[in-house]
Amino acid sequence: MNTYQTTLRFCIDDDAPIATLEAVLAIVRRLDLRLISLRSHGHSQGQDVQLRLAAQQEEALVLCRMRLNNVVGVLAVRVMPVASARTVLAASCTYALIPQYNGAHQQKQDSV
Repeated sequence: MNTYQTTLRFCIDDDAPIATLEAVLAIVRRLDLRLISLRSHGHSQGQDVQLRLAAQQEEALVLCRMRLNNVVGVLAVRVMPVASARTVLAASCTYALIPQYNGAHQQKQDSV
């Protein structure tokens, strides 16, 4: 059974952030979506929210985004890009590139 996932990002106006977030979560619940993660942090204009959702049908995720655009207090709903499914061949920064610890140099500095 395939499940579709999306990550939505939007701002909540600073007037009534708790009530607005409750309205957002009510939409998610009514559409029978699975809430994978919810992250928020405050800034000067309000709250920045990131929702990661999953559904059995892709249309439910599209409908959720459309309904979120109609909620009073929710500003600019955006769909975040999906991470690449390709495998990483090598890490960009590895411990092999870090020079070895020079114990003799450390001993000399400690003795001075």
